[in-house]
Amino acid sequence: DAISEEERVRVLFLGTTPTRTLGGGMYQNSIIESAGGVSVSRGLPSSGWSDVNLEQILLWDPEVIVIAPYGPVEPSTLMEHPDWQSVSAVASGRVVRMPRLIAPIDTAVPESLLGIVWMASILYPEITSLDLVQELTAFYETYYDLTLTEEEIDLFSIP
Repeated sequence: DAISEEERVRVLFLGTTPTRTLGGGMYQNSIIESAGGVSVSRGLPSSGWSDVNLEQILLWDPEVIVIAPYGPVEPSTLMEHPDWQSVSAVASGRVVRMPRLIAPIDTAVPESLLGIVWMASILYPEITSLDLVQELTAFYETYYDLTLTEEEIDLFSIP
């Protein structure tokens, strides 16, 4: 069944600081939309990263916050900060950092297909039918001739 626009999970994707997010023209918006979410920052005019303030983030009130797999921002950066406690994603504990094995899976690389599968698993764990471990294993074996270790697979585990 298709998810209506009103039912889609609102996602804030953060970059290298807690208030740096996607401009409307960035590739990561496509990953979010392909996974069934709505990027709360998709209306920003920039085709690059945009700096916003916490007030704007509170107005967007994302249900999930995804942090890029590069830079110093970690989920605890937001979860432990008192100013972020009113954001729905923080209040419900739905703040995650995107995994990375070889290339950042939020960029225009073949691994971004895994980024879509991973994000769908984060946004809709109750209805996502793809087996993430099976997809990871097949992808890296097929395209990199790489057999993943348990530790590498664990990088993609869903919190």
